[in-house]
Amino acid sequence: MNRVSTDRDRGTAIVATLTLCFVFMAGGFIWLSRTVDRSLHDRSQAAAVAFQAARAGAQAGDVVLSLGGVIVLDPGRAVVAARTMAMELLVANGDTGEVGPVEIDGARVTVTVTITTSGRRAVGTGTAAAHLGFDAADQ
Repeated sequence: MNRVSTDRDRGTAIVATLTLCFVFMAGGFIWLSRTVDRSLHDRSQAAAVAFQAARAGAQAGDVVLSLGGVIVLDPGRAVVAARTMAMELLVANGDTGEVGPVEIDGARVTVTVTITTSGRRAVGTGTAAAHLGFDAADQ
């Protein structure tokens, strides 16, 4: 039994293995970077929507009582305004989410928004306060 050895096949398994390892690692890095990027986007988007909703709620002041220099928020109007704004922004941005609690503390409105993308939840909270006139920083 004479066997003729061919040196042409040496090393092909190593090259194939290294190529497959590189392809799988590259795919893993692309998947990971995309997932992390989406999570960061959702977190900042939830905070932005919550802040805009809080601003809308803070603008629901009672104008008649504000003439005396004191801002009085109508809690019912503030909650409705905040929830409406948050849902409009979620729909406009194409995000899936829900509006959490809307808290009214004097002239301050705090809104929590949760955005859910592919099973992951990103929560953002925004707070806004109603003011009369201009702030010193705005002048």
